[in-house]
Order: sequence, then structure tokens, then C-alpha cells
Amino acid sequence: MNENKSLHAKRQSALSLLNPPQTTALSWCIVTSIGDELASKSPSLKLEVASLTKIMTAYTAIQLSDIIQFQNETFIRIPRIATQIGGTSAFLRRDDTLSLEELLYALMLPSGNDAAISIALHFGSILNTHRRQKIASYITCDTIQGFYDDTQMSNMNRFVRQMNENAMKLGMRDSQFSNPHGLSSKANKSTALDMCRMSSAYMKIPILKQICNSKSYSCRNYEWFNTNQLLHFENYSGIKTGITPNAGACLAVSYESLLGSIIVVLIGAKDQKRRFEETDKLINWVSREYTLYFNKTMYAPPRTAQSKGRSFIIKKQV
Repeated sequence: MNENKSLHAKRQSALSLLNPPQTTALSWCIVTSIGDELASKSPSLKLEVASLTKIMTAYTAIQLSDIIQFQNETFIRIPRIATQIGGTSAFLRRDDTLSLEELLYALMLPSGNDAAISIALHFGSILNTHRRQKIASYITCDTIQGFYDDTQMSNMNRFVRQMNENAMKLGMRDSQFSNPHGLSSKANKSTALDMCRMSSAYMKIPILKQICNSKSYSCRNYEWFNTNQLLHFENYSGIKTGITPNAGACLAVSYESLLGSIIVVLIGAKDQKRRFEETDKLINWVSREYTLYFNKTMYAPPRTAQSKGRSFIIKKQV
């Protein structure tokens, strides 16, 4: 055990001496599936994380569905206020009913803020009903001032409170969520390291992993496409894109290597195209350096990503 800890310390020490590629991102972090931090830049810097927030929204919804035995035979009605929310949308129609799984596709692929609102209000209502009392959140949901009535605000706050409770359970000590979608809010912040922890927990749930790995999804009269362009390249999977003026361009992805799954979270890149290019560059770098320094240890080196010549075409803000 002590030998393993010593080896882990040497690995981190060696990587810390290397010069990572330059990025426009304010913060990034790379961890293995077992939680080893391979490399980082300001990993504990608290920043807005835009739609990376939806990783926790989806995770919380699945956790609650297990607790209250909520399955696909139960449907969620799309409320009017969900269809009026700004930002990225799955273009859900008022009073349509979708299963939780369908709404999670709407949440994670096109990054639907309308899906986030629908999920949060539904589960918040169930939580409040089950406890038979109105529970005030220790964080005020600040999506849009005056947008919700008192009951809706109570339900939204209850779901957001559950998101924060889950964050504490996952060891995300520097995270605080104030809404389920990630629209700009000074109270909705996390760190690259915390979002790596969140992403790792998310990817361990089969249905959530399946959803974020899907390039597209169709149901009823809807068709959604995944905003993550790295899914079109070998060994990449999930997880979520995000962008707001305050947060900058954000990305969380998983990369399959001989080492296992490597989680990369990048926050605050200059633009959408660069978040993909810089994440790919970081994967290529850490794979190459890991091979150079650690291929004689008990840890097998990951395959090197082939990043040259990749082109990313940005059509809209996601």
C-alpha cells in the first residue's frame, strides 16, 4: 500500500515538472478513473461552469429516480415556464409528456435548458410532497427574478438543494449550484477538479454514460444532436459542453486509454472551437508524457491521441 502511494507521488511529481501546452482556458484538470490527478492548471479555482451544471442535474435526477422508483413508464409534463427559458433549447412543446430518459437526452445532447427546468420542477415537487412541508433551500434559485410562482420556486429550490447535497457526498467541497441549467449566476460555481469528480461519478451510471455518448437521438417528433464534436474521434466519449459569457467555453470529456478512462475538464476557454482543440491537445500531451515517464511502472501507458489535422466547425452557441 505504501509502495503504491509512493509510486503515485512520484508520478504526480514527474508530471508537475513538465511543461503542459498553452491554453486559453482559465482552468483544466485531468484525472484517471480511480481519481489520480495526472495534470492540471488552477484546478481549485472557483468559476462559473455554464452547462457543465447539467451533469449534476442528470446525476441528481437518476439518483432520485432510484430512490422513489421513478421509471420510464412515468412521464414528465413540460410546463409553460420551461418553454420560455432562454439560452440553449431542446425546443420542447408545452404540455408534451416525455419519459425521464427522453428528457435526459434533451438535457445532455442539445443542452436543453427547457429540459433542465422540467426535470427540476418535477422532482422538486415530488421531494416537497413526500416531506409534506415546504423546505427552503440554503441557496436561492436565481434563474430569472420573478419568473416562478411561490410553489414553483419552492420546488426548484428543493431540487437545487438536492444537487448541492449530492455535491457534498461526492467530495465537491468547492462547488455550489444555484440552478439546474448553468445560465450565468455568481452563485453557481465549481472547479475543474470538482467537475472531474462529478464526471467520474456520472460515467459510472450506465444509462447516463449511454446518453452522453450518443451523437444523436430521436423520439416522438423530436430529434436532437450532441454538441460534443470530440465524439466523432476515436476513444472519446461524453460528457458535456457549456458556454456563457461569464463562464467562457467549457468542456468535460472522457478518453479511453490503456490506463483506463481519463477524465478531462476544461473551463473558461476563449471560444467554442478552442475548447475542443485545447482538450485534444492536452490529451495528446499527457498521453505522450505519461508514456515517457511511467511506462516502466505498474501502470500501463495510455494510447497517444492523434490530434493533428482535426477540424472543428462551430455553428451555434452551446
